[in-house]
Amino acid sequence: MAPKKTTKKTAKQEQDFVCPLCLFVGCLKNMTERKSAFFEHMNNARIEFLEGIKSLIDERIEAIKKGTGDKKSKLTKIKVED
Repeated sequence: MAPKKTTKKTAKQEQDFVCPLCLFVGCLKNMTERKSAFFEHMNNARIEFLEGIKSLIDERIEAIKKGTGDKKSKLTKIKVED
């Protein structure tokens, strides 16, 4: 087996490299500190999503209170031709 070639990185080369993921997370952190429009929209979307789930739960509670929530629909057998 041939020996592997290793390259030595200089401090300058290591400084020039910026991890894309770290850069993205850093930008997100800066945006949260400034209360950017992006995070305001995301917060509003989260609220809307939770209100949608709440409306489903409220509908289910009302159906159970009225006594219609526990009844199963009747199944009908359908003949399928080959």
